[in-house]
Amino acid sequence: MAGAQVFLFEGDATRERVKEILPAPGVTLPQKRDDLDQTVFRLKVVHINDLHGHVVRFHTEPAIPVFSRIVHRIRRLRAQARETENMAVLALSAGDDLVGTVLDELLGEDPASYEMHAGYRLYSAAGIDASTVGNHDLDMGSELLAHAIRTDAHFPILSANLTGSRYLQDAYCPAALFVVQGVRIGVIGLSTPAAVKPQADTGLHVVNPVQVAHNILPAIRPLADVLIVLSHLGYNLQSTTGSVSEAGDVELAQSLPPRSVQLIVGGHTHHVLNEQGLTANNIVNGIPIVQAGTLGTFVGEVDIMLRNGCAAVTNARLTPTANLAVDEEFEAEIVQPIVRKTEPYFVEPLGTVDDHPDLTTDAVRNLFSSEESALANFITDALVYRTRANGYNVDFAAIDTSCIRCGLPTGGHLVFSDWFRIMPFPDAIRLCWLTGRQLQELLDDNARRADRPDEPHTERGFLQFSHHVRYTIELGQSRAAASAVDISLNDRPIEEQWERSFLMACSNFTRRPARSWEAFARRYYEPRIFDLTQLPHLDPHLFLRDELVTYIKEKGGVTEAGGARRDGRVRFI
Repeated sequence: MAGAQVFLFEGDATRERVKEILPAPGVTLPQKRDDLDQTVFRLKVVHINDLHGHVVRFHTEPAIPVFSRIVHRIRRLRAQARETENMAVLALSAGDDLVGTVLDELLGEDPASYEMHAGYRLYSAAGIDASTVGNHDLDMGSELLAHAIRTDAHFPILSANLTGSRYLQDAYCPAALFVVQGVRIGVIGLSTPAAVKPQADTGLHVVNPVQVAHNILPAIRPLADVLIVLSHLGYNLQSTTGSVSEAGDVELAQSLPPRSVQLIVGGHTHHVLNEQGLTANNIVNGIPIVQAGTLGTFVGEVDIMLRNGCAAVTNARLTPTANLAVDEEFEAEIVQPIVRKTEPYFVEPLGTVDDHPDLTTDAVRNLFSSEESALANFITDALVYRTRANGYNVDFAAIDTSCIRCGLPTGGHLVFSDWFRIMPFPDAIRLCWLTGRQLQELLDDNARRADRPDEPHTERGFLQFSHHVRYTIELGQSRAAASAVDISLNDRPIEEQWERSFLMACSNFTRRPARSWEAFARRYYEPRIFDLTQLPHLDPHLFLRDELVTYIKEKGGVTEAGGARRDGRVRFI
């Protein structure tokens, strides 16, 4: 924020209400500007969220600029602010600033192999003022995140409800105060307790965000003329585009005193809010909520006017990033040198790909949940093999399309970037215990999730299994009547193994995209949903993509000999 003073708050707001904020020795907190009640001041908040490293569109050749367009807009607004009295621009990111492109590889596996956090380095060069900690920001572990913050984030990383990490201590703050032209702008960060991958950092804990907001907000409110919550909680508890736990932005706003904050800048659930202007349903308890989709598709802008001693949002909308001009200098001098560092990863050879129709993107997107899949067979069998190789004696594996975004270029050579496009997110492997009886219930539930020839396809969380599980799906006359029959596990009928306990390997993200359908199904009929989240589980700190890449290299590619074939493990009637 050009010309701003920045005050960072320290301390733990997770345990009890903050009674007093004490300035550090030699620091004087600013008082309210004398003439502010007689002056009109405009604060422009530029916001992004959930870029996941999509600073360019990697799937095109050449890559299409994304972040450089956002930078062009920020710089243009800041140039306008420099020429306009009583105007300032604040640029915020609501988290998940990496994890989802090949740029992740530049993080390395630990501080010793670290090269850079591309998101933080680019944000620093662009002048982003603050970001909050998203769940995916923790995917690579808190030790690596702490190193990335200290190395590349030349702006505050905020989270008031993240506590207990032995690595992140002093790497982030609960809140910050920006002072520009005498106007005090407080920003409080909040992180979601949902979808945080298991950590070796066992002390790491994400506390209920509503509780923490009530602990810290009363202490900061008197110090700020404008107060903003920078949130990675997700929109609300009913959101189906991301896992929301304990509270989303809506529930947070409902819990706060009316108009106690001027704005909640949100992320996590990838909602496209206020595309054509601030809508009434996104004003909760007098508090506007904004969010800008995902992957840099939109950039959000909010105007906050201070006049007559009051501050209020007067305008909010989203602009498609594709409609913005490119900052050619930033793209050439900052973005492209970083993108070029990924080239060795893109072209790393993994083997070959057979010319099999099941391996194509069309098959993944149209047939995965209605037929046996050679690609799913390859992945599930590989998952069992690699998990056992790591010392876990799993009995079988299952996957759904949450970990498969597309198919492969068939009949040729396979490189790392091809597999990265299939699995762009570092989903972790989860091990779940279930009995034979529960497996039968899971397979019956799975039959009811299968795509049917007379219904539109949507994500229902249909699972494909490793070769250890063999069964037939009888679709029946209706979805509710579908069932699994002739089930065997390791060549023994499941009825003979109902009381045995088995260990299943899957992704920790399994069936999360299906929550929208599950909510619908529970309302309109009774499909007897099998809830995987209720199974006892172990998280072995293994990443699905890493283990699959290791398997592919060992087998020389994705081939019939390596398991990319149909073998009749599931039949549809």
